[in-house]
Amino acid sequence: MKIRFQTLIPYTFVLLVFAFSTLNCTKVAPTTTRYIPASTKHLDRHINAVLKREGLQPSEMAADTEFLRRIHLDMTGKIPTAEEVLDFLKNGSPNKRQDKIDDLLQSEASIDYWTGLWVNWLIGRRGDNDDRRIGLTSWVRDALTENMPYNQFVQALIAADGELRDNGAGNYILRYDRSPVVLTSQSSRLFLGLPMQCAECHDHKTEAWLQEDFYGIAAFFTGIESEQKGTIQTVNMIGDERRMDNFLITNEPRKSIWVEGLDTEVSARFLDGTEYNGTPIAKRESLAQWMTDKSNPYFSRAIVNRIWKHFMGRAFVEPLDGFGEENPPTNPALLKWLANDFIIHGYNLQHLMRTILNSEAYQRTSETNESNKDDEFYYSHAYVKPLSAEQFFFSMLQATGFERLQQGKLDGLTKRGGEDRKGMLRTLEERKREHLRKFLFLLDNGEMEEIEAFNGTVPQALMMINGSMVNDSADHEELGSFLNYVLGKWRDPIERMEYIYLSVLSRLPTSKEKAYFRRYLEQSLYSDKALAYEDLYWVLLNSAEFSLNH
Repeated sequence: MKIRFQTLIPYTFVLLVFAFSTLNCTKVAPTTTRYIPASTKHLDRHINAVLKREGLQPSEMAADTEFLRRIHLDMTGKIPTAEEVLDFLKNGSPNKRQDKIDDLLQSEASIDYWTGLWVNWLIGRRGDNDDRRIGLTSWVRDALTENMPYNQFVQALIAADGELRDNGAGNYILRYDRSPVVLTSQSSRLFLGLPMQCAECHDHKTEAWLQEDFYGIAAFFTGIESEQKGTIQTVNMIGDERRMDNFLITNEPRKSIWVEGLDTEVSARFLDGTEYNGTPIAKRESLAQWMTDKSNPYFSRAIVNRIWKHFMGRAFVEPLDGFGEENPPTNPALLKWLANDFIIHGYNLQHLMRTILNSEAYQRTSETNESNKDDEFYYSHAYVKPLSAEQFFFSMLQATGFERLQQGKLDGLTKRGGEDRKGMLRTLEERKREHLRKFLFLLDNGEMEEIEAFNGTVPQALMMINGSMVNDSADHEELGSFLNYVLGKWRDPIERMEYIYLSVLSRLPTSKEKAYFRRYLEQSLYSDKALAYEDLYWVLLNSAEFSLNH
């Protein structure tokens, strides 16, 4: 899109104000009778009891389009297509939301997205060509596809040994160079929700954890050895072969760790103070069993807290690794019940997700009322969340039609006997990775942060205004661009406008927005009225409504 500042700014400024003002202007969906799982009913009873106690009137249920956009972002990491929105609106089934939840839980898009989430949680954001990321990604995807019970998932990671070609979970151990200290810090933070890293150098200032506690766990990770054993051959999504080093992970018989700061050896012991009395070579298996045991007060609560935060925008305990006296949960009874329900159902992550997603609490609108407008703790309304870097990037790909239209170009060239298709696919994937690298670079703070949001900084805003992905897709004269496709497929201005809204904001324009755009189209100074559609599209992509999960 050519930025035409002299004529664009007066009109787009008004459009921006209008687009931003529509964020919470959602119509309430009609009440229907639908099947609600028993666990979900119990969840809502907990929430509603707290709301009654606090004198908060809950918000209404979200409209279908608000719900659909939210659940696609939360489950697949990107907004729905225009066609998916229309199909959902036409569906008259009272159980269509539950059906959509079930469909997404089993979808490839969901498996891919949650695989990426878990790999980021486990080892941080690392380059696509990193061997540890490639190996762990394959293992995590298989585990999620099989819906591996979460306790087995964690046990496999903590106790991983053998060759990587047979056990990709070992990439978690190797990612941290087999370091007992780093593995203790990362594992306690992620799997138990405990800020044990603070006790690496000194006793925790505000919690009960001592240095001896930290190194008692670290002693379980001592003696891990690795030896290269040839290579592993992999094939990526476009058929390119890659060879990675294969390693054999073994365990040496060590039972303690030397702690220089304490000037002593610390033996392996659990956080409840129990000394490990088993054989040194099997101590990681024992740690994994203790960590995931149903009697452990932290394990199931930590993952419930993490999944709840992802869907609801605010965890029971903040920060996620802040379990302890300093950060009491906002709803301790519900956290405890959800953790127990998770255990009862065999540590089934899909059951946990299904329980939350079907709830009234999750499906409420983000529009507040007078009584709950200041509620930030009790889930009386949906909390607005900034999109993560990946959510923003893949939603941009969706809204700009980047993949679909680029694929159309490839199909056309292939039919005409043009360039090598495999080479073009490789180029397309490289372009996508380069765009994502730019997104992540703008968010990088030098730390291995878990949650990095596209939060509206100046560099991010400039990228949206002048970035090639937005400008190329908005150029109506560019063959294969999003607007070129829209203007070529429809002639009626309102049909064009509706498709743009559906593709970017996942909803149809309101009657007020339609009337406004008609006037804008008629009164604009452009001799080429197609430029007005560029303005509309550009403004919607740069609106708060697009950049937030609401």
